[in-house]
Amino acid sequence: MAPELLLAVLLIAFIASLCSSLTGFGFALVMAPLLTLAWDVEEAVATTTLLAFLNNGFLLAEARGHVVPSRVGILLLGFAFGLPVGIFLLERLDADTMKILVSTTVLVTGIALFFLPAYEIRGRARPLAVAAGAASGIVGPVTSMNGPPIVIYLLGRHPAMDEFRSTILAYFLPTGVITVAAFIALGRITEDVLLATAVGVSGILLGALAGAWVRQHLDQERFRLIVLAVLVFSSLAVLLSAIV
Repeated sequence: MAPELLLAVLLIAFIASLCSSLTGFGFALVMAPLLTLAWDVEEAVATTTLLAFLNNGFLLAEARGHVVPSRVGILLLGFAFGLPVGIFLLERLDADTMKILVSTTVLVTGIALFFLPAYEIRGRARPLAVAAGAASGIVGPVTSMNGPPIVIYLLGRHPAMDEFRSTILAYFLPTGVITVAAFIALGRITEDVLLATAVGVSGILLGALAGAWVRQHLDQERFRLIVLAVLVFSSLAVLLSAIV
């Protein structure tokens, strides 16, 4: 692999890790579209998948004390329903078309949430949690965008900053194991992917440290605005990568 590509992996992993350290999500949303500008789409997505799994495990070790197991469990139940559909679609649908559809939906939703701060989920939280998990399981294998359905659901539940981060990180860890296993089974994990992943780990660690420092200066409202900003701009990046 060219040294320039490895440097790009390192820098992009740092930026993606910083975003996910702040909010608990966004690693794949940030890394995948940027990395595809410099590398083959399939290898970029596979590398992003491996690095996202490692990044989420590292951050969860720090935030595990704030996890609400029941909330994570209901989301994972929905994911289990949606994942077989996502794997079925993985080899049958055009990835760019799916990215355009999903990122456009997320972009519009994120902008709407920015102007509707009173948005709140109350009475039917569990069915909506299952639906959010199922949507995540369906779109994740095809687009690497399994985070937005969960983020939109959790924003409506108004959890505290630490609870938001820990819940979404706890959700991502087992789903990451399943997704990585699916990529291995499909032969997507090549030697180049493993080399890029090894280089990207340094970027992950540096981004996590930078994010931890920034979080010390955040209040709840600023946190919510950063979550929405990451959701909107990362979805915009995915949309642009699919149409350019």
